[in-house]
Amino acid sequence: MKDKKYQKLTEYLINCNQKEVRLTFAEIQEILGFSLDDSAYKYQEFWANCTASTKAYSWMDAGYVIIETDLKAKTVFFKKKDWL
Repeated sequence: MKDKKYQKLTEYLINCNQKEVRLTFAEIQEILGFSLDDSAYKYQEFWANCTASTKAYSWMDAGYVIIETDLKAKTVFFKKKDWL
């Protein structure tokens, strides 16, 4: 089941029309309009490209995967899937 809570991130990534997108956690929060869960700051697994995680659909449905998460720098690096 997809989580509509993260729909604004999907829309942002679709509309940015870039092959690679690096966003800070603060930028993601601004896009979403709410604060990320504490686990986003503590656990790499929060950002996993896994369909068991409903929030992952927010970037996967836009055609992206996360290739790097830097918890110290609080950044996420999205890359457009090559096969799309």
